[in-house]
Amino acid sequence: MKRYALFLLLATLCATQNTNAESATEKLEKYKTHLEHGTYDQQNWSKFEVKPKSRYYTFAKVFDHFEQTGGKIIVELGTTHSFVHGGLPGCDSDDIGFWTPDKLERWDWGAGCFTIAASECLAHCNPKLYTIDISASALKRCRIMTSTYQQFITYQRTDSEAFLRSCNFKNGIDLLYLDTGYMNPIEPTAQLQLREAQIVVERNLMSPNGLILIDDVRNQNVENDNSGLGKSRYAIPYLLENGFEIIEDEYQVILRKKT
Repeated sequence: MKRYALFLLLATLCATQNTNAESATEKLEKYKTHLEHGTYDQQNWSKFEVKPKSRYYTFAKVFDHFEQTGGKIIVELGTTHSFVHGGLPGCDSDDIGFWTPDKLERWDWGAGCFTIAASECLAHCNPKLYTIDISASALKRCRIMTSTYQQFITYQRTDSEAFLRSCNFKNGIDLLYLDTGYMNPIEPTAQLQLREAQIVVERNLMSPNGLILIDDVRNQNVENDNSGLGKSRYAIPYLLENGFEIIEDEYQVILRKKT
């Protein structure tokens, strides 16, 4: 009986811990204000009657979906690469002295900080996160910024197309984050993202429940673009013509396979 009572006590403690565990969206809440400022600041939104929702909203959507569907594989094309935002000295510097993990307001929220947010908010899901970049320095900085969660992050130096052509995930990618290339000039980046999308479709890389999250679709600092889709002006139409549908159309866009 004593052994049984101990078993019940342990079971109760485990259940209580699971009940009290923070969800992905609850963890994300501390970054909400920073994600909103990073989305909206220093951009002209006057042509919108209603501003598109910020990265906070779409991060929360995909993190919740990943959690609820038992996702495991995250692929990020274009890593989190700066210790501070562009308005401060030290942007894209390798000097670790510029990294201040306790001063969130200094982080590079204009770029989204996806690697940090995803690894922290989804840590309880024990994911496998692959962050891909062609810059060794960028990956080194990212490794420092995400040091707490390195056990489930693979920092891979390669170009995005090469990775997508060679990766082999038995059950597919559960969350794909497209964030490669510069905003200006836009054409090379738009062409790159189209090629990325083509590989994803041709190799059928997404899992049945997988989501594609594309950053900066509504970025208002893009030059010489009349599409309203920025660096996604070719990729999104291509995906829509090849079995995908948009489920969130905001600053970022979320797509999934049609069912």
